[in-house]
Amino acid sequence: MANLKDEYTDVKDRKHRVEHITVHEEDPANRERLKEELFLALTRTEKRIPA
Repeated sequence: MANLKDEYTDVKDRKHRVEHITVHEEDPANRERLKEELFLALTRTEKRIPA
């Protein structure tokens, strides 16, 4: 498997944690879980405002 990054730095020079998920295509429950987590991440409305 490739050596994946644990964090990335955005254009404002802020660091963000990264979580990588691998899914076996044979298991429909794993695919459904991944779809649900992706949907929740993309539709999240909370905005973090740095102090």
